[in-house]
Formats: sequence, structure tokens, C-alpha cells
Amino acid sequence: MTTIKSTDTLVALDIGTSKVLCLVADIDDKGELRIIGIGNEPCSGLNKGVISEIDATVSSVRRAKEKASSMSSCNIESVTTGIAGNHIQSYNGNGAINIMNDEVTDEDKDKVIGNAQNIQIPKDQEILHVIDQYYTIDGQTGIREPKGMAGARLEANVHIITTSSTAKRNLTKCINNSLLEIDNYVLQPVASSEAVLSDEERDLGVCLIDIGCGTTDVAIFTEGTIKHTAVIPMGSQMITNDIRIILCTSLEAAEEIKIQYGSVSSSEDMDMKIPVPSVSDKPDTETNRTTVSQIIAARVNEIFTAIQKEINDSGYASKIRAGLVFTGGGAKLDGLDNHAESYFQSPSRIGSPKNIKGLEDLRGKTRYSTAVGLLLYRERELRKSSSNRYPSKIAKIVNKITKKLSNYFQKEL
Repeated sequence: MTTIKSTDTLVALDIGTSKVLCLVADIDDKGELRIIGIGNEPCSGLNKGVISEIDATVSSVRRAKEKASSMSSCNIESVTTGIAGNHIQSYNGNGAINIMNDEVTDEDKDKVIGNAQNIQIPKDQEILHVIDQYYTIDGQTGIREPKGMAGARLEANVHIITTSSTAKRNLTKCINNSLLEIDNYVLQPVASSEAVLSDEERDLGVCLIDIGCGTTDVAIFTEGTIKHTAVIPMGSQMITNDIRIILCTSLEAAEEIKIQYGSVSSSEDMDMKIPVPSVSDKPDTETNRTTVSQIIAARVNEIFTAIQKEINDSGYASKIRAGLVFTGGGAKLDGLDNHAESYFQSPSRIGSPKNIKGLEDLRGKTRYSTAVGLLLYRERELRKSSSNRYPSKIAKIVNKITKKLSNYFQKEL
């Protein structure tokens, strides 16, 4: 594995509908990622994953950045940030070129991927990711890495993810106004997948479902790569709001009831009495766990119905052999995985972020999945760019030697 410098600092910024989470990591002496700073702040400046109030968002980002910076003793200048919202769209593209020198090079790969992403997209959209799916050389399909292979014609199939230019500009403005530059934009489910999925799940076929506060992100992987992405404009905040309206209480109290007593399935203590704070001068009331469970299950089933439609429309329903993996803050609902197994008739589990060394044990903390995934994504990008430096150095040395030899023979002639 290519090493990256121990002086490299990686910063993830997850701006969600309810919170801003900033994680700072470095590379320890063993070349492993280590979290050294955490900043977590409430946020009210987004609606369904899209910036709705710039000043409120900037304020939350700055506070989260300052906390993470103080804890890590690092001056944070740039971040890798997630992006989501129902403005996200995805397409599949393909392209073909003639191989110039009978053997596929990096230049050939870049050129064929460039051709594959040359598709018609709406004027208000711009490309966020171009993810190669598989390659074909002279009719031999299903090739994952064509570099170095012989052939005359190279084809590429890619998955293209686009974002609203306006939504991206407003997010950029919030981050820049927080005195930060942006290293990478990463689609949130792509980031989350780095943190919670195994290579075996990606190969077998898996559906990752990230239930956030304002949106639910869906990403389907088969044959080791992402095949379909979608953002559903429903999230766990809608569950809280349902509890608030039906029980006639405050939003804060409804959130507390959901966290403390919320369950998607029946349990032994369903008759337990739950206090419900009043929003007026009237006395507090009470309910039972059965009622809370019914409120939650109704909205969860609505979200599940939308997820099922996305899976069916994707064309990959039969390829999801490893089942479903739920993550994000909304995945903490008691009994969600068992309810999902019954609803989808498919294996389901709760995906916690991979445990990274550092200040805090993140196992079980599903709301950290995107931020941890952003760190892992950035680490991989740095390793890749570090690896690419070495061939260029070798090429320079070879060019110098070739030039000297050429000059020598010219003198001899």
C-alpha cells in the first residue's frame, strides 16, 4: 500500500439537516488513520439536505470547525465535504476508443471515460462523480482493470452522478464563508459506503440506505461497484414531527420520546406509560409505547415503500443478494433491522462506521458514518495521488537518460 505523509491532516465536514459534524484525522507512525479532533454542532440552516439559510449554516460550520480545531490543535484550512438532497440525479453512460499502441494505458482509460461521460444532462446540473463500472476490450466484457491489457478497441461503462449547480454553489458559499477551502465533494451515500460496507457485500450485491434527518439516501452496489443512486426527500425528522403533532407536544419532547421509547416493532413493555410534556399551561399527559410504536411504524413503512420503488425501478432488485444495510442517525430506531427483514423479505443489518483509532469509539454511532466515510475517501485519494507521483518521477529520469544518450550519439555521428 502506498504511504502518505504523517504530516498530512485530513478533515471531513458532514453538513446535515440537523447537525454539522467535523472530524480531523492524521496518519500515525504506522501509516494508519487516526481521529484527533471532533466538532459536533446543531444546524437549522438546511431543508431536506439543501441549504435554506446561509447565515445559520455558516454559524454552525464555524462552531464545529473551531471545536475540532481546538481539540486537535490543528489549523483547519480545507475539508472534504458531503453533498446530498433530492436534486441529485444519476445516469449510466458508455464510450469507446481505439487503443493507440495495442496496450491500454492510463491515457486510454482517461480518454474512454471522458467519452463515456459525454452525455446530455440538464442545464442546471453538473457532474459530481464519474464512477467506472466495467470495461470491454475487443468484445471481452466485464473487465474491472484494463490497464496493461492488449487489444485494439476499448469500451467503458460508467455511472454518472450529477448535482444541482445552484445547490452546490450555495454549499460552497457556506463553507468558504466559514474560512475553509474544499478538497473534495463526495455524494453522501458514496461516503457512507466507504465506512460501513465490506468488499464482499459490494461484490455480492447490496443496497445501502442512509436515513438522515431530512433525506434518505439509497445506493445499490453489485459486482464491486456502485450501480444506482437516489435521494428520497423523507427522513427521521418526519417521524419526530408525526409524534409532535399526534401527541401534541414540542419538537424537542417528541425527539426525546422517539430516542428513549421509540420502536418499530413490538416488545414486552409495550404498555409502559410515557410522559408527554404539554405545550401550554395545561397539565402534562401520558401515552404508552404501543401508540408511539404505531406512529413510528406508519412513517417508516412510507419510507420503506419509497425505498422499495427505487430498488424496483433501478433494475437491480434481483442482484441484491447480500441484502440491505441501514446507517445514518435514523437507523438507530429500535427494531429497524428486524422490521426491514420482514418488510423487504431480505437480510438486513445496521451498518456502523469502521472503527478508526483516536479519541472516541465510533462503533454503533451510525450518525458518524458519512463523516468517517469522507475521511476514508480522502485517505484513498491521497494514497492514489501519492502513488501517481512515483511514475512521473521515473518518467523524468528516463527522459533525462534518453536525452543524454541522444546527445551522445549525435556527437559521435
